Amino acid sequence: MSEPPKWASRMAKPLAGQGSLLHRRGMDAEDQALVEAFKRGEDSAFTALVIKYREQVYRIARRMLHGHEDASDVAQDVFIRVHRALPSFRGRSALKTWLYRITVNLCLDYARRGSRYVLTGLKELEWEPALNDNLVEAAERNELARTVRAAIGGLAPRQRAMVVLRVYQDLPYAEVARIMGCAEGTVKATMFAALGKLRKTLAPLVTDSRE
Repeated sequence: MSEPPKWASRMAKPLAGQGSLLHRRGMDAEDQALVEAFKRGEDSAFTALVIKYREQVYRIARRMLHGHEDASDVAQDVFIRVHRALPSFRGRSALKTWLYRITVNLCLDYARRGSRYVLTGLKELEWEPALNDNLVEAAERNELARTVRAAIGGLAPRQRAMVVLRVYQDLPYAEVARIMGCAEGTVKATMFAALGKLRKTLAPLVTDSRE
């Protein structure tokens, strides 16, 4: 049996020096051990970080950008940047917060530059009707999904990013604020405005469904 990587044995005990700073800033024990191991030259530590966070990073990019390929490209770019910047990471925020901030900022940067990574609807609401579903009802649901995606696509990029983090990643307002680099009150106000726009856009659909 091969020996476990060195970083694994450090997870159960506190680290001295910079590791203590990372712990005080809210870094969980596993992330703390992986970051310190990577800084010591253990390549397996970065691989472990990628495995831990790649799904979350992809999910955020997928809900902000158009298509699987775009989201995959962005996720790859995120981890390339993380690899370059991690040696100078000082733990002023939790690793997850820092990683999500890079992801969101990269998506927003693509939008500002007007690249091929065009921001679209948040979530691909694929609907595969069950065997007993009425095909007309299934078609109506598909139409509703397209309308919801279009409504979300009309939000400003930062509004959409906050909706992704708050609604789909289920992060608290304070965490969203740290990722977006703004006050918690700003996040709440932005979410209020974004949800208000969505309600206004989707109100006719809700009314029709009740008739």
